[in-house]
Amino acid sequence: MCDDPIEIARIMLFSVLGVNVALVAGLFAFLKLDVIDTLYGSLQLFIVLQFTYFIIILQGVNKMVDIVTNRVFDTYNRFSPSNNHHSESLATLTTLRRFSKDQKFKKALTREADIKAREAQLFHIKENAPEVQLMKRRPFMGLSCQNCTLTSRESLVNKTTETLALKNILDYQLPTNSNGFLQRTFSHLHQVCQLKKYNFPQVADLVLQDGRLKDAIEKTTIQQFHDSNNSDEEFYQRLLKNNRQRAKKLLFDMRSTLSDFLLRFTSWVCYKLLPCFLTSVVVHPGQVEMLKKAAKSSLPLIFLPLHRSHLDYILISFILLNNDIRSPLVAAGDNLRIPFFGSLLRGLGAFFIKRRIDPVMGRKDHVYKAVLHTYMNMCLRAGHNIEFFLEGGRTRTGKPCMPKYGILSVILETFMDGTIEDALLVPVSVNYEKLVDGNFIREQLGQPKEMETFGTAVRGIWKVLNSNYGMMRIDFNQPFSLRELVKTFNANGNIVIPNGVSNKVLKSNPSMSSLYGTDVVSEPHKNLVESISKHIIYDCAQSTSVMSTNALAYLLLTKFRDGASIEKLVVALDDLRSELNYARRDIGFTGDSIDVINYAVEKLGPGLIRKEKHNNEDIIKPIAILPNVIELSYYSNTLVTHFVLESVIAIAIEAIDKSSGNVIHQELVENVQELCDILQYEFLFSKPCQSLEHVITSCVDDLVYRKQIFLVNDEQDTELNSRSRRLARQLEDEDDENFEEKVPQKIYKVNPNKEAVDTLKYLRVAVTPLIETYAVTAFTLDKLVGRQLLESELINDILAEIQSQLSSGGVEYGESVSVDTIKNALKLYQHWGIIECHSEKKLRLYYLKESQDGSEFVKALYHRVQKFR
Repeated sequence: MCDDPIEIARIMLFSVLGVNVALVAGLFAFLKLDVIDTLYGSLQLFIVLQFTYFIIILQGVNKMVDIVTNRVFDTYNRFSPSNNHHSESLATLTTLRRFSKDQKFKKALTREADIKAREAQLFHIKENAPEVQLMKRRPFMGLSCQNCTLTSRESLVNKTTETLALKNILDYQLPTNSNGFLQRTFSHLHQVCQLKKYNFPQVADLVLQDGRLKDAIEKTTIQQFHDSNNSDEEFYQRLLKNNRQRAKKLLFDMRSTLSDFLLRFTSWVCYKLLPCFLTSVVVHPGQVEMLKKAAKSSLPLIFLPLHRSHLDYILISFILLNNDIRSPLVAAGDNLRIPFFGSLLRGLGAFFIKRRIDPVMGRKDHVYKAVLHTYMNMCLRAGHNIEFFLEGGRTRTGKPCMPKYGILSVILETFMDGTIEDALLVPVSVNYEKLVDGNFIREQLGQPKEMETFGTAVRGIWKVLNSNYGMMRIDFNQPFSLRELVKTFNANGNIVIPNGVSNKVLKSNPSMSSLYGTDVVSEPHKNLVESISKHIIYDCAQSTSVMSTNALAYLLLTKFRDGASIEKLVVALDDLRSELNYARRDIGFTGDSIDVINYAVEKLGPGLIRKEKHNNEDIIKPIAILPNVIELSYYSNTLVTHFVLESVIAIAIEAIDKSSGNVIHQELVENVQELCDILQYEFLFSKPCQSLEHVITSCVDDLVYRKQIFLVNDEQDTELNSRSRRLARQLEDEDDENFEEKVPQKIYKVNPNKEAVDTLKYLRVAVTPLIETYAVTAFTLDKLVGRQLLESELINDILAEIQSQLSSGGVEYGESVSVDTIKNALKLYQHWGIIECHSEKKLRLYYLKESQDGSEFVKALYHRVQKFR
C-alpha cells in the first residue's frame, strides 16, 4: 500500500465497489442454485466480504494516521527553538553509548551465568536420579461386561484412550493453525461451519409401501369387516381406505425430519445459551474416541442413556455433532409434540411414539405396531443411528428406573429377522450437579403431573436461563456388539432361543401398558430383551459419575440427619471418596473436601441445607422434613444405588435372631435374598450374567475382611451349626452320607467395635425409608378387603396413612412419602399374586385376589415386610 492518502482513498472506493459486485454475483447465484444451500453460502460470503471491507478500511485509516503524525513531528522539529540543541544532542549521544556498554556487559554476565547453571543441572541429573511423581489416574468408566462381551471389551480402547483428561465441551478452542481474524472472532460460527455434513434420508414413503404395513392394514380391515353386520363390498373398501389414511396419519405424526442445517444452527445456539446456566458440560475424550472408531464400522449405533432431564437428548446430539459422529434419531413421547417445540424437536431428530397403550386395545392395534416396527426397520436399514431411553420417562427419585422393553424389543426383532447384521449398543450415563428440570415433589406427594404445553415450555426455558445449575457430566460407555451379547447368552444357557426360560432369581413382569406388554415382540425373545435391558441399566448406574451434591446429600441423610460440623463432614467425605476410589467409581469433583462441601452447600441452596453457628462452630443441617427432604433424597439416591447391597445386608442382620450372638452365613444370605426380592422393582442388585447369591457372598466377605464389620467365628460344634446342617439336609438327598462334610459352615459375629456398629447403623438408613413405604402399603391393603378401589384413591389412602404415621412417629423418615415407591410396592404385590389390577383406558382398578381376600392374608403380607423395618 502506498503512502499517498489519495491513493488510499481510491483503494477504499474500489473495495466498496468489489463488495457490491460480489453481492450482485451472490444474488444471481442464489436465483440459479438450490435455495437453502445457496442462501447459506451467500450468507457466509456476505459476512466474509463485509469483514474484509472493514479490515481494509481500518488499515487505510491506520496508514493515514501514521502519515499525519509523521508530518506534524517534522513541522514541530523544523520550527522548535534550538538554543541548546547541540549540547543536548551531545548529551544524548553520550548517554546512548553508556547504555549500550551496560547492556553488553549484562548480556555477557547473563550468558556466563546460564552456562554455569546448565552445567550444574547436567551434573545433578547425572549424579542423582530424578524423583518420579506418579499421578493418580482417574478410573476409566463404562467398559463393557467382561463376561458377556469380551471381544467388544478388547476393542476400541487402549491405554492412551484411558489416560486422556476430561474436557469441557463448552470451552471450545480453535485449532493451532487457525490464526485468521474471522476465525478468532467468530469461533463458534467457524466450528459449526467446519462440521462434517451428513445426509439424513427420509423413509416415510418407503414405510407406506412396505409389505408388513400393507398386511397389517388388510388384517385390521378384515377383522373390522367380520365384526360388523355389514357384508357390502363397498363397506369393506371404505374400511380399507380409512385404515390406509390412519396409517398415513400415524406415520406423519411419528416421523422425524432430521435436518443438517437445523442441527448446525442449534449447535451454535447451544454454544451461546448453555454457558448461561451451566458452568461446564464434561465428557471424557477417550470415550468420544471410542465412538468415532465405532462409527467407522458402518453398523448402526444404538444410544441408551439414563433419563434425568429434557436436556439429555439435546446435549447428547450436540456432543455427537461436534465430534463428527452421525446424530441419532431420538424416540420421544408424544406428550412432547407441542406447538413449535414439537416441530423443533422433530427437526433435531425426534420421532414421537405413544407413551402408554391400552392393554386390551393395544393388542388389537396391528396398524400402529406395524407403522412403528416398519419405520424403525427402515431407519436402521437407511443407516440412521437410534437413541431412546430404556427407563421410558425421567426418573422421579434419582435412582435408575426399571427398564421398559418396547423399543429395544423392536431393535432385537430387526436384528433377529436379518434386517441388520449387527448393531453396537452404547449405554450412556448422565448426571447433573443440580437438576435442570426442577424437582418432582408435587408428583411424589400425589398431585397429577402437569402436561407439557407451549406456555410451560417457555416459562421453563426462561427460568433455566436465569439460574445456575453447575456442572453436567455425560459418560459414553464402551459400545458392544448386540450379536455377541445374544450369542453369549445363548451359549451360556442363561437364555435359550427359542422357547428359552431365564434362570434369574428375581424376575418381574413387564408393564402391560408398554409396547412390550402389547405383543410388539415375539414371545421367544422376551427373556432375552429383559436381560439385555437390565444389563444396560446396571452398567449405566455403575458408570454414573458422583457429583458433590450427591455426596453431601447422602452423608447428611444417612450419617448426619441432625447436622454436623464442617470438620466431621470433611472426615466423612474423605472416607467416602476413598471408598468410591476403591470401588473404581469416578468422582465428578476435585479439590479439598472442605471446599467441595462449601460448594455443594451453596449449590443445593438454603431450601435443602441450612448452615448455622453453634458455639463458634459452623454446623450444617439437612432440611429433613416434608417436602424438602424429597428433593434432597433425589440427590442422595445416586449413591444409595452404589451402597444398596451393603445396606440390605445390614438390615438383614438386624432381622436375624442373634440371641446367641452369632450369625450363620446361609441364614444371612437367605434373608438378604428375601429382602432383594422385596426391592426388585427399586434396584438391580446384580447383572443378569451374575448369580445373586455369589454377589451377596462377595459383599459379605468385603464387610468381613476389609471393613471388619463382622468377625468370623470358627467354632464348628455349636447348636447353631447343628441346626444349619439339619436345615440343609432337609433340602438335599437324605441318602447323601457325606453331605455334612460338604456344607461350609461359616459363622459371623457383629464386631462390637463402636465404629463397626455405627457403620451398620448408617448403612441401614439408606434403604429403610423404602421398607417403611412397602410396609405401610401392605398395611393399607386392608382397605381392599371385600371391595375395589381406583389406583388414585388407593394411592391417596396410602399417602395419608404414611403421613399420619410420620406425625405419630411410626414412620421415621420423611422421604418414605413417595408415590413412585408406592406404585412399585403395588407392582410387587401384584407380582406375588396378592392383588390384581384391571386396566381400561386410563383407569386402573385394584382389588385383592379371590384366594387372598381376607384380613388375615393382608396381615401375613404386612408381617412379611415389617420384619425388616
